Amino acid sequence: MSRISEIWNLRRREIILGIIIFLVASLSFGLGYLSNKELTHNPIVIEKCSEKSNPEAALPLPDKPNP
Repeated sequence: MSRISEIWNLRRREIILGIIIFLVASLSFGLGYLSNKELTHNPIVIEKCSEKSNPEAALPLPDKPNP
């Protein structure tokens, strides 16, 4: 127990600063997570179009020139 009190006495400011940084980071993550839950959007759905409905989709792509 005396070793822990020695470390605390030597590095009190650093330990408190680390705890504060951890708490602020956790709080900001939690608030961001909660605010994103409220703004959920429907996912984007990409449907495959058939060649009959889109004739340009059946055209071959031009060849790339060789450098």
